Amino acid sequence: MGRRRWTALAALAVVALLLGVAAGVTWNYSSLVLVPDHDERFYEEEVRASSPGRVVLERDEDTERPGIYGLEWEGGHAIAGRVVDSDADTVTRSLRRLRRLRGHLPAGTKVELDQDVYSGDPRQARGLPFERVSIKGELGALPAWRIPGRGSTWAIFVHGINGSPRAGLRIAPALRRAGLPSLLITYRNDPGAPPAPDGLHHLGMTEWRDVEAAARFAVRRGARRLVVIGYSMGGAIVTQFAQRSPLARRLSALVLDAPALSWKPIFDFQAGERGLPKLTSTALETAIDLRIPIDWDRLDALRHTAELDLPILLFHGLEDDVIPISISDGFANRLPDSVTYHRVPHAGHVESWNVDPRLYERRLRDFLRKRL
Repeated sequence: MGRRRWTALAALAVVALLLGVAAGVTWNYSSLVLVPDHDERFYEEEVRASSPGRVVLERDEDTERPGIYGLEWEGGHAIAGRVVDSDADTVTRSLRRLRRLRGHLPAGTKVELDQDVYSGDPRQARGLPFERVSIKGELGALPAWRIPGRGSTWAIFVHGINGSPRAGLRIAPALRRAGLPSLLITYRNDPGAPPAPDGLHHLGMTEWRDVEAAARFAVRRGARRLVVIGYSMGGAIVTQFAQRSPLARRLSALVLDAPALSWKPIFDFQAGERGLPKLTSTALETAIDLRIPIDWDRLDALRHTAELDLPILLFHGLEDDVIPISISDGFANRLPDSVTYHRVPHAGHVESWNVDPRLYERRLRDFLRKRL
């Protein structure tokens, strides 16, 4: 009896240890979702050679992807354009330097491909006039860029998790050509913006109030109607705004790119991408429940499509490895009369503009022209 008792106790101790390790891993995983991190850089690509107007990179699925991307390295920035040559091991792309930044790019330099592409403010990056403005949010002042336009319909651009207004510089010229004044905003936990009271992201549950503050700012500056644009987690934020804010009555349209419209399928997808059992995503949801007040049903836009029955332009890359395209497929299927949907070949996460800027902007222009 004594031996069996000690064997049982040892087994229980092992189980408790494994559960403790699993809980710790899950808690750390939840931190990747909830804890703001604006400093992380992944210099994973290696420069094999460079020359005026050209850069040779090691070949992988990112470096061989068509289109235009920023190229970041320690102390420098450039714009990597179209693929001009390739072989089994390398990809050669056109290279354009940004004049305001200096930096050499010798062989062996570790770089990062950046889908946001541009560095600096709207004037430095895109030659656009702009004004730095401060939006009064419920937690404090939210810095933003205001780009003027001739119309009374304003665009509000909302970036994704740990992003910045810089992400909106890709489409800012197209919005200006369409006549829309634009606000490229920050929200809580962004650099320069106030932190959330608990210092954590809330996956759209609270961040939508900062979009509401931006909408109020636009209305006070003369906006009669609004087009709100959400990329990645920005999609979750703007759909919450559309469902919950009294100012949503001023919405003319939404524009969504790889939007986080339903979090649980995203967690399932990410677990699968990492070879983890589906139970991992359930544990992650439990850890998030313990850390922030959250309503998973309210955050699931696929369950609330009746509240989003307005013109929506939706982009999603076929090679998105962050948010499964099946979520956008389901959303578009539920709103066939409202959603203009483009599934974009070769595009990774929020890279639909990057792979073909002209086509993306033509689709955006045509949508705005019809709806406005």
